[in-house]
Amino acid sequence: MLNERLKEARKQKNLTQTELANIIGVKPAEVSQYESGKRTPRYNVFIKMLDVLDMAADTALGRDQFVVSEDGEYTARIAKQDLAIISALKDYPNLYTLLYENPERNVKVLNNNISKLFPELKK
Repeated sequence: MLNERLKEARKQKNLTQTELANIIGVKPAEVSQYESGKRTPRYNVFIKMLDVLDMAADTALGRDQFVVSEDGEYTARIAKQDLAIISALKDYPNLYTLLYENPERNVKVLNNNISKLFPELKK
């Protein structure tokens, strides 16, 4: 998610990877690797990127939704996509239990079979 958000923010600022790299003091190949998800920026580089891209760390990290529980007992920062998944699971507690029991296996099953069973749901 970080890689996608950094790439999107760079494009919104109308910067090329080379231009961003020059501003933050890294090689263009590093910016490419950050945006492809092959590499994560070091802390000092990350901070420079956030400043140049005028982006909050929570937004870059996918913590852009602030959620408060109905009873007010807890708060959380969470990505919009993750909030959508959790909200959908709230309506299907049995599904949550099944997924929770063996998450690694269940993700593999979903990845291997969902497009075969439901071709309209493309990755």
